[in-house]
Amino acid sequence: MLDVSGARLLVALGAALLAACAGNGEGLDANGQPLGSASGTPPLAADFQSIQDNVFTPVCVRCHSGAGAPQGLQLDAAHSYALLVGVPSNEEPSLLRVKPGVPDSSYIVLKLEGSSGIVGAQMPFGGPPLPQSTIDVIRQWISDGAASGPMAGAAAARFAVTATFPEGEALVAPPLARIVVAFSHELDASLINDTTVHLERLGSGAPEPAGALSLRLAEGNPRALLIIPRGTLAAGSYRLTLRGSGGGALADVNARALGSDYVSEFIVDITP
Repeated sequence: MLDVSGARLLVALGAALLAACAGNGEGLDANGQPLGSASGTPPLAADFQSIQDNVFTPVCVRCHSGAGAPQGLQLDAAHSYALLVGVPSNEEPSLLRVKPGVPDSSYIVLKLEGSSGIVGAQMPFGGPPLPQSTIDVIRQWISDGAASGPMAGAAAARFAVTATFPEGEALVAPPLARIVVAFSHELDASLINDTTVHLERLGSGAPEPAGALSLRLAEGNPRALLIIPRGTLAAGSYRLTLRGSGGGALADVNARALGSDYVSEFIVDITP
């Protein structure tokens, strides 16, 4: 739905995905409306779960899923909230993809409406555009604060990493502007520092620090940690480690720690 040009993941696969979904209108009815209740899904309402079920999943996921998602923006149910709310757009880093309370400054709205100043095409890529009535529901959700809604099941019971960008073993094309880690609960911001979050470059010898990092919670989304390299990451393999045990380990606001270190590796390079 967003960020279809510029830096991309798995360039060849991403191009194939775009070609596969351009202009087919799948997920929309004859009037360009999300299929919604016609397929047994409750009608669209201004809450995140309804927007996921009626818009992101039927309309956007065809392109925006998996390691080849344009600009790394995966809009499946496991990733969409963490990669949207409070996360800067790759195309326009001065704008958040979703800025809670401010739809006019949310890049997702600008892309859906085809506003002037966007980079690349209006979304959905290839059309048909979403009707304004559908976009207005998304606007209302953002105006209301862009809440995520309760997390159900095992994810709600323990503090854990639920999604990352880049995903483990992913190949990403430079420049990599940020790493996003989503958690099942609100993260204790006082525990975010260079002793709990490490990014190393892997090589033939011992791992080396990847350089200085800016660490912060996503705006309006305390379940998402933004890890922003202050310099360009050179081509190579990288390891992200989040300390999950011992004194001062990453924990939620109720002092529930991860319990063990979380480790994820990825590669920065240009696919031939």
